[in-house]
Amino acid sequence: MKQWFRVCGALAVCIAQPVIAADVASAYPTKSIRLIVPFPPGGGTDLVSRILQPAVTGALGQQLLIDNRGGSQGTGGTLIGARANPDGYTLIIAEIGATAVAPWMYDKPPFDVARDFAPITQLIEQPYIVSVHPSVPAKTLADFIKLAQAKPDGYNYASGNVTSHLAQQVFYQTAKVKITHVPYRGSGPAMAAALGGEVQTLFSGPGAAIPQIRAGKIRALAVTTAKRTRQLPDLPTLEESGYKGFAISGWYGLMVPAGTPPAVIAKLNAAFTKVLSGGDAAKQLSDRGYDPKPTTPEAFGAFMKAELARWGKAVKAAGLKATD
Repeated sequence: MKQWFRVCGALAVCIAQPVIAADVASAYPTKSIRLIVPFPPGGGTDLVSRILQPAVTGALGQQLLIDNRGGSQGTGGTLIGARANPDGYTLIIAEIGATAVAPWMYDKPPFDVARDFAPITQLIEQPYIVSVHPSVPAKTLADFIKLAQAKPDGYNYASGNVTSHLAQQVFYQTAKVKITHVPYRGSGPAMAAALGGEVQTLFSGPGAAIPQIRAGKIRALAVTTAKRTRQLPDLPTLEESGYKGFAISGWYGLMVPAGTPPAVIAKLNAAFTKVLSGGDAAKQLSDRGYDPKPTTPEAFGAFMKAELARWGKAVKAAGLKATD
C-alpha cells in the first residue's frame, strides 16, 4: 500500500510539472526582459534594437532592457545568451556575422546555433553600402578600384563584424586589389574610423552609413544587394558596377536560449511580429534602410540553417580564422 501511494505521489508531481509550466507561460512576462546586443553601441544591431525597444515594451507590458556585450566578433555576447536561463527573460540578437559566419572561424566553435538556441523571428534585412572617405579621389567604384590597383597596400578598409570582413576580402580578391584590413569591435567604431580618415573605405550597414553619406562625410560608391536600395536610388549595385553575381544581404533576428517554453516563444513572436508589421517602429526601420522581415519561429530556424551552410562554405573558401 505504501508503495502504491509513492507511485501516485510521483505521478502527481509529473502531472503538476507541465501545469506549472503552462501557468508560468500564461503569466509571462512578469518582470523586465534583457535583450543582449552582442556588439558595442553605435552600430546597426544597437540602432535596430533601440528603435524596437519602446514598441516591444508596450506590446509585452514589461520593460525591454538593452545589454550591449561587444567583442569577439559578436560571439562573446551571443555565448552569454546561450548560457542564460531559458525562461524568456533573456533574448539575443542574432546577427549574420556572429550567428552564421563567426562560428565557422573557430576550430572549436563557442556555441552550436541549432543546439543552444531557439529561434523567435527574423527582424530585418539590409544592404551593405560601399563607401570611401571624401579625401579619396574616386567618384565611382571603378575609379576606386583603379586607384587601389595602382597603389598596392596603399589603402585600408575597415570592418566591424566578420560579414563585412569576409565580404570585403572576397570582393577585393575578385577585383584583384591588395588592400589592408583593419578590424574594429563593431560597425560603430568602424564608421568612426572611416569618418576620421584612419581607413579609406568600408562596407557598412545603412543605419551607420546613410546619415554620413547625406551629410557628405563619406562618399557612397555602390550597394551590395541584388537591387538598388530605395533610400539611395541613384547608387548602383555591385553587379551594375561590373561584378556580376556578387550580391550580399545582411540580416538580424531574435533568439532565446534552447529550452525556453514554447508558449513563451509564441508570445515573443507575436509581440515582435506586431511591432515589425506596422506602426512607428517599422516606419523608422524602413526610413533608415532596414526592411522589416517578421517570420514564424520555424521559418527563421530554417533560414538560419541555410545561412549557416552558405557562409560555412564561404569562410572555408576564404580561409578565414578567428585570429584574422
